[in-house]
Amino acid sequence: MKNLLLVAAVILMAACQSKIKQESANPKTESIQTNVVVVDQLLAKAETLVDKPVVVQGHVTHTCKHSGKRCFIVGDDANLSIRVEAGGQIQGFNRELVGNSIAVKGILKERRLTAEYIDQWEEKVQNQEAQEDGSAETCAAEMNNINNMRQWMEDNEKNYYSIYYINGENYDIVD
Repeated sequence: MKNLLLVAAVILMAACQSKIKQESANPKTESIQTNVVVVDQLLAKAETLVDKPVVVQGHVTHTCKHSGKRCFIVGDDANLSIRVEAGGQIQGFNRELVGNSIAVKGILKERRLTAEYIDQWEEKVQNQEAQEDGSAETCAAEMNNINNMRQWMEDNEKNYYSIYYINGENYDIVD
């Protein structure tokens, strides 16, 4: 009887181990296939999702060539992008990802630029313009960004500008 119980226990343990291995064989694909939103949808409701897990799909437009620790993805609207930071199972983003679509699971984070920070930034940009060192085109682009941030703050009655990004945990390339 003891031998029969021992054999049954061993079979049960083997079956449990097999199931655990099957479930954990590809945790990225299994976890990413549920509740996927595109970048545009995520950014539309980002304020309510800060510090929560998200799964977002987008087209990779850039990976940082020096560290590979971040990439940028866009959705249907190419003007809306979000930064993804490598973390969790993501060791880095290789350059070959540019041009591919990926689904990323991670935690949505927010960085707030205060009105004071934006004022200091504007002052710095204006000082660069005054130097006439050939960076006028860059300064004009920065001033355009600053003006857009201020307009957003006014339209949304906020005293800060939100920049959202994802602390990535894992990703899959999407066909």
